[in-house]
Amino acid sequence: MRCSAIVTVGTAAGALLLTGCGGGGGGGDVAGGGTAEVSAPAIGATSTPKLGGGGGGGGGQPAPRRTGAPSRAATLGPLGYGALRLGMTARQLRGSGLLVGKVRAGANGCSGYDLRTRRTPKGSVGVYYSARYGIVSIFAVGGMRTPQGIGVGSTLAQVKHAYPKLANGVNGASAPVPGNPKAVYSLLLSGGRVASLALDLAGQNCHN
Repeated sequence: MRCSAIVTVGTAAGALLLTGCGGGGGGGDVAGGGTAEVSAPAIGATSTPKLGGGGGGGGGQPAPRRTGAPSRAATLGPLGYGALRLGMTARQLRGSGLLVGKVRAGANGCSGYDLRTRRTPKGSVGVYYSARYGIVSIFAVGGMRTPQGIGVGSTLAQVKHAYPKLANGVNGASAPVPGNPKAVYSLLLSGGRVASLALDLAGQNCHN
């Protein structure tokens, strides 16, 4: 079964999947049955729906117990969230148990995941992995905030104060990430407040 390209829009719960894997014509499984938790072949997971989970051989190391689970003080940025970092490869993630698979890789080579400790609703994902770039997007879910205190629900005035170089684009707004020139914060604003926030690797190829 071949998956169509993943096209997403941000939501407060993560990235809402508009198209995904499907067996027939139309909108795939998202509209009808949501996104079932699946392993992602591009990552090497087998029956265990975790990024780089240890079921398929190679390495032979048991997954550490709850290692890398972010503390309450963990913030979104500048490099990632807790132990999950932008740019991490399948090899680096193998055995970590940080991510749970939700959407298999589409035509663009991107797979959708959730942080094991912070799940998103059916039809959305919290993390994107690119076969080309590794981890490219981490969405703010469950009250995550940036080191500057910005999160879903922050006002536009607060965002501009935290990020004076905020720039408006076709699909939302973006701001440089202090302390990481290779990343950007991508935001969607609604009613003068942040409706969606993601820490993205600059040039990521997984969502608008």
